[in-house]
Amino acid sequence: MGDDGVIEPTGQAGLPSGIVISKDNVSTRTKDLLVYDLTTGNLLATAAAPGEASVNRREAFDATMQRLAYTNGCELQVATLTDGAYVPSGQWTAPQAFGEAKQCFDNPTFGEDGRIRATVGATVTEPGRVMSVDPSQPDAAPREEGAGSVREEKQFRIADVKKSDVRVYVRGSSVASLMVTGVKPGGDVLSGDFWYDCKTPVDKTAFLCTSSLDISRQYYGSVALATVDVPAGTVTVKQVAPASKASRPTVLPSPDKKRVAINDSTGWYTTSLDGSSSPARQPLSDQQILGDILFWA
Repeated sequence: MGDDGVIEPTGQAGLPSGIVISKDNVSTRTKDLLVYDLTTGNLLATAAAPGEASVNRREAFDATMQRLAYTNGCELQVATLTDGAYVPSGQWTAPQAFGEAKQCFDNPTFGEDGRIRATVGATVTEPGRVMSVDPSQPDAAPREEGAGSVREEKQFRIADVKKSDVRVYVRGSSVASLMVTGVKPGGDVLSGDFWYDCKTPVDKTAFLCTSSLDISRQYYGSVALATVDVPAGTVTVKQVAPASKASRPTVLPSPDKKRVAINDSTGWYTTSLDGSSSPARQPLSDQQILGDILFWA
């Protein structure tokens, strides 16, 4: 631990794997990122991110969380973890050749190749263009990678439930989120209906879902996994965690996509993504954590 109280990562370039919590630090105008170990409850590391950066998307960080991409105004910026803080290390101005209105970067995302890709457009409702940059070469100009896409709503159905309505929101060929509603087979609309909100991606076609309805209407349990088949216009939903009286949980897929961390009003739990095991309570439950739960890095 350094003189400033920051716990430094050991033996790696970025932050260690764990549950990432964000807290606004008003005095320093930064966002403090805290990484906790689920299985011990220990605080593993802390790091300060620029206050204007959006840190709630895992995709805004590279593989080891050494770098963070974000937008500030209309510019694309990248910050590199240095001595416990993400220090700005590059910025790019959006090309203005795509339209008459002012063009801005949006939704920066790290790719598997290490490059940052972001949409350049006048508004989020326009498709714009996709540009990419190399975060290790801040002086190199952005590279054009083709047309962007706007968010569209498609109406699908659950593969094995006749009375179902799934609203799937897509950008081009990528699924952004979905909302699942329906009536249990043999049930009625008044007592047999179910509803799930699916906003936590596991991969490009699968999302974790939670329900705020009472336990009798959690048809697929308190946590479910919805997998979208875009060409077929169907969604397959299966239980991950059994129905629960606890308030609607926060759900986080593990980095290897094999487990799920569940946080509800009673504590922290882990279970297998395929739903083959019962949720097991974790020592992190004994920590009093203040801040916004972001993701399992």
